[in-house]
Amino acid sequence: MQCGLCKSESAEFLNLGSQPLANKYPTKEQFEKEDFFPLAAYFCTRCKNVQLGIIVSRERMFEDYYYLSSVNQGLVRHFTALAAALAGKKLVVDIGSNDGILLKPLKEIGVRAVGVEPSVNVSKIANDAGLKTITSFFDAATAEKIKKEYGPADAVVMSSVFTHLEDPHQCLEDIKVLMDDDGDFIVEVEYIGHILDTVQFERFYLDRIFYYSLTSLKNLFETHGMHIADVEKVEMHGTSLRVTARKGTGAASPGVGALLKEEEETLTLPRLMEFKTQVDSYLGAFRGKLLEYQSQGLRVGGYGAPARVATICNYGKIGPDLIPFIVDDSPLKQNRFSPGTHIPIVPKTYLDSLGEKRPHVLVVFAFEYLDDIKKKTGGRDYRYLIPIPPREIA
Repeated sequence: MQCGLCKSESAEFLNLGSQPLANKYPTKEQFEKEDFFPLAAYFCTRCKNVQLGIIVSRERMFEDYYYLSSVNQGLVRHFTALAAALAGKKLVVDIGSNDGILLKPLKEIGVRAVGVEPSVNVSKIANDAGLKTITSFFDAATAEKIKKEYGPADAVVMSSVFTHLEDPHQCLEDIKVLMDDDGDFIVEVEYIGHILDTVQFERFYLDRIFYYSLTSLKNLFETHGMHIADVEKVEMHGTSLRVTARKGTGAASPGVGALLKEEEETLTLPRLMEFKTQVDSYLGAFRGKLLEYQSQGLRVGGYGAPARVATICNYGKIGPDLIPFIVDDSPLKQNRFSPGTHIPIVPKTYLDSLGEKRPHVLVVFAFEYLDDIKKKTGGRDYRYLIPIPPREIA
């Protein structure tokens, strides 16, 4: 397969079989119409890019969407801190702004900001809250529209969005049109290095096309006359890279060179080929743990239905026989079902209503927000299971 960034040949290192669309939560009436696609990941040894072997149209994925950022208090804190770091900017454009999770704290500190969000249902939530959001995919026409109405942006943000793009090359050209000559392009992407270190195979799903390393981003930006000025690791979605890029050439912080050197030594094809063996081992252990609970007569429920639920449960063949329900705080997901394996998704009130029949064990799929989930379920003697690798947390 040809690398989507540098056009070199890439090698398959992971195949997760047939998968549904991860962020589409069907009703019972939609079960028979669910589509499944082959999910395999490929590695380019030249630019250290990882990408999927199939692209589902972005319109299909995002015009009707079920992910609301602001229901997650960990993400609220993350974007409140990012807004504080952007204080003093004249215009911030947030591409893929969701329900306005960054626009809201920017507005509160007096920073002029506009969002771009393709999901009709989600952008309406932001606009109804008074957070200026353009309902559109970001493209050349949208960039020109924003620049004409608001002026050039001295900060453009794409947080957990850049990985979704079919054509990152065209996106960068459009961003350059929108950016002020001295502006910052701040991109946050789930980090492939962390995914490999922690064997988080569940972060591969059909929403995302590319899984970036700093090396692949550096090559991509330089192709378009940009340079990476800074990089830091942030806790969002396990561990992500926050990269600051600028037009032209320029100096980079010491952290950029250090991470590039680390990737040269650690992001290799032999290492990635070992990944699949680790994946199968961890998933087998998780399924085994659920069967152990069942044999012991322990009741099990889930908490959090992020996109990774689709990958874990479909590849592991885990359905309502092993996890009867999953609690999720997003009203858009409640009273629907997990993609593919059709585990019921319920509000927290359902968990509270069970009384003495409540679960003994909660499988925490949104494990990076375990502390928040423990607070929400506090006062009960739950056992919490992190799925991959399976481990109980008191």
